[in-house]
Amino acid sequence: MTNIIYLLIVLATVFALVYHDSPKQKDEMMNIQQENHRVRETAMINWPSFNDNSYIYILGLFLKQHTSMLITPEERAMFMSAILLSQKKNITLNGKQFAYRLEETNGHDIIDALDRTCLSITENQILGIVGPTSSYETKTLVHFCNRSGLPVLGYATTEPELSDRNVYQTFYRMSPSDTIMAAVLLKLFQKYDWNSTNIIYQSDSYGQGGLRALTEFFGDAIKISCVIKYDLFTDQIENFRHQLEESSSRIVLVWATSEITTNIIELAVKEGNILAPDFLWILTAANLRMQLNDKQLIGTLLIRSVSPQTFDMPINRTLLKDAIDIWKTYDPQSCHDDDKQIDTYALYAFDSAWMLILAFQELCQQTSTDCSSLVNTSYCFDSRLINRKELHNIMQTMDFLGVSGHIQFHGNTTDRIMHDGLYFLIDNLQLSKANKGELHVVEVLRFNDSTSNINYKSAAQWTESENAIQWPRDSNIVPLHYALLEGKTLNITVYISPPFYMEKFYNYSNGTYEIVQEGYIFDLILLLEQRMKFHRNITVAPIHTTYNELVNCVENRTYDIVMADLTKTANRLNQIDFSVSIYDNTMRMIVRKSTGRTTPIMAFLKPFHYSLWLSIFFVIYLFSAFIIAIFEFIDGKERSIAIDVDNLNINTPSVSDIYYKSKTETLFRSMYHTIGGLVQRGTELQARTSFSRFQTVLVWLMSVILVALFTSNMVQYFATEREKSWIQSIEDLKMCGKIGCNRIGITEQSHHADYFKKEVMNDIEINYYHLNHSLTSYTKLLDYHIDVAIVDSSSADYITQTDHCDIEMAGLPFGRTNFGVAIPKHWIYKDDLDKNLMDLRTGSAFDTLLIKWFQQKNCDREDEIKNNGFGDGLTLLQTRGLFILFSIFTTINIILFILKRSGFFNTENRQCLSNKIRECFRVPVSPLSDQSSIQHHNDLPNLSNNDQRMQQTTHEIVHSLSINNREQYRESESKPS
Repeated sequence: MTNIIYLLIVLATVFALVYHDSPKQKDEMMNIQQENHRVRETAMINWPSFNDNSYIYILGLFLKQHTSMLITPEERAMFMSAILLSQKKNITLNGKQFAYRLEETNGHDIIDALDRTCLSITENQILGIVGPTSSYETKTLVHFCNRSGLPVLGYATTEPELSDRNVYQTFYRMSPSDTIMAAVLLKLFQKYDWNSTNIIYQSDSYGQGGLRALTEFFGDAIKISCVIKYDLFTDQIENFRHQLEESSSRIVLVWATSEITTNIIELAVKEGNILAPDFLWILTAANLRMQLNDKQLIGTLLIRSVSPQTFDMPINRTLLKDAIDIWKTYDPQSCHDDDKQIDTYALYAFDSAWMLILAFQELCQQTSTDCSSLVNTSYCFDSRLINRKELHNIMQTMDFLGVSGHIQFHGNTTDRIMHDGLYFLIDNLQLSKANKGELHVVEVLRFNDSTSNINYKSAAQWTESENAIQWPRDSNIVPLHYALLEGKTLNITVYISPPFYMEKFYNYSNGTYEIVQEGYIFDLILLLEQRMKFHRNITVAPIHTTYNELVNCVENRTYDIVMADLTKTANRLNQIDFSVSIYDNTMRMIVRKSTGRTTPIMAFLKPFHYSLWLSIFFVIYLFSAFIIAIFEFIDGKERSIAIDVDNLNINTPSVSDIYYKSKTETLFRSMYHTIGGLVQRGTELQARTSFSRFQTVLVWLMSVILVALFTSNMVQYFATEREKSWIQSIEDLKMCGKIGCNRIGITEQSHHADYFKKEVMNDIEINYYHLNHSLTSYTKLLDYHIDVAIVDSSSADYITQTDHCDIEMAGLPFGRTNFGVAIPKHWIYKDDLDKNLMDLRTGSAFDTLLIKWFQQKNCDREDEIKNNGFGDGLTLLQTRGLFILFSIFTTINIILFILKRSGFFNTENRQCLSNKIRECFRVPVSPLSDQSSIQHHNDLPNLSNNDQRMQQTTHEIVHSLSINNREQYRESESKPS
């Protein structure tokens, strides 16, 4: 027991030494606080004080200052300078000069702010209010002033909700609202291509309003990875370090007042490793005089609104000089030598007070009686401002040049009209070159938008100043907005699935063996490791693990990430995240190769539909032959040889080769001539008329186009026919219509099973053949346990060309999906992984991997070798119909030739010729008989060689008789009668 007591005493002593300051440290801290308080009290005592009813008062509500911080109250100094300047210029209201009354609020106690306001109203003649600083207090105070009519001018309130004139009727905002700040920040993120951020906000109306403004403006362009709340009551942030380290973004945006921002920075320094160099911090408000001696703050950006004079834009410099002179008179220690160093909110405080003074001055000029006063002040909620309507009309229409630029309002909104635009600066915390180890503030960026209308597409941009930015890690390299895997150890789980990941065992003669890792995924891991500079640790998942089990292991953090042929699906996205696509996939059906495919006997006619064949035959061929026959027959009949009996002249005009006295014979000749044009070879029969020739050209042009179409379609048809399987598409498997359900192999707990159940079986429970791994699909097919299986096209392309040449893919691809790296939800390195994967996809690396692993044709080359180098082209069986037709027409032609040679057709021809000759001898011979014989000769049909010799002999006989008859006729005519 004694030992225990002794141990407790020792622990208590150690605790006291560690966690309690020494009396000397306490005394030093107390002395510092007292000195700071004395300096500030001394400064305030120097300013005049007013506490009687001989003045018209303007109430100034300012944020309470902590005694532990040495901060110059610039806003108060400029506010009081405005009131004192009005006294110097002898501006009066109802014969009374203006005076100020100062009150402090803590920023989050609206009752206290309202109580101080009521107390001021009952004790002094308050006609206007400047402040408070807090938007939270301002909203309640303005609701009160809506009843009394007192104008409230906010010099530092920025919450967007306060812009509504219908709700906040007596409020006027001098400073830009949070929506402007959010828009300016958006432009900063665009400049450096930052797409995500963390936001730390203070838990009050100001912080929540800023968070809403950022969310609205950032939209989908900037992802808010993590929202962290600073508790104003406890001055703490719950799980501060853990929240930032688990966030995917490495940008920290602080939305808080300068005082709270200082507290947040102090908390971050204590936590460690959440400032530079791992994170980039952006502060929207900061006390530039805070202690800056920690290297973790290197690279921090401080954004602030500035007055137009910073950009050499017009302001009322006379008014500013007068105000500074008054400030120096009463508090020279806190006054700046350079007026550009005056805080912007101090300028807004001056313009707020000066606007009230000018408004009351103009009101007095418009009214002859009592300008304005506050009545019923004994109870502040009953107080009313005389001429309140006229006063607010003046304030909403007045326009003057103040120390912060042009001042103007209108009745639609409480926001000030920014005539000169918006002006912002960004300061950067950098290591001092003079004093190593100390930080100093350097201006690095400027923003000026003269339109006052900033949005995502506006042209206004941040521009660099003369000083370069010193980023975290003390470098000039712009940090990325996401966490990097560089230097980290990445545990990667892979899954054996050719060709994505494979392990091959090599046994050596000395008894040793080696396991070689290879595959598409393995090569991709090596590329990523080289680019991202992480250290890989590869683990192979058990062979019987299903795809859904892989997803579950990632969800419960059993596996860090999984790189495999894992498909993104809606259900899986509810459990985990995926990277960008690493392979674009489809599903295919695989079957055993068929050895007995049948081809239709008329397969060579398949490239054209039967309707097209009929159209070619009837429209192009028969119709053209018919109209050519008509053209030639009419023309030939008109050009037929006539016998001129009077002049005894023999006229032999040219006649078409197609024309014949018989219409049927002319048609047959025309058909023979047309088919020559259709096959693009021509015939010895030439058309005589231009109409027939034009029609022949049309037939020839049509044949050229049709031959080209027929050739291309024939190639496509036979190529498709050669690859066609007994199952054509996934539709053949619907409701097991073409094959039994128990003959269809589906991998269990995979996206194949989900697709088959939903799309093929319409969510009807069917007992298909269950496969425990996609690789078993091929063995079950060869063992005839199943007849068809659904697999990924990626694996099917590889395996059917390497390991299983007797299996082929059937039908067209279906179910387009893509594979991605399986990662946990909100994985902080997702952006880094996606960025590098996209760079590989846009480059040639992915194409090289695809060629290496998915374009192997080993089985196709083996088939070519088996076919003696001729490949698997068209066979005689596939074109047998063409040869059958050729044989039939050839046989008919031979039979006709034999019949002709046997004289089957000659007897009839000779009888016809002899009849024609006898008919010629019966007719009296005239002087034109020679011409008739010639015409008769031309009218004879085309005959064989024997018939042609007979025709020539007959022609000579007729010709000689015709000459003799002409001579006898002339002699008889010369004799006298």
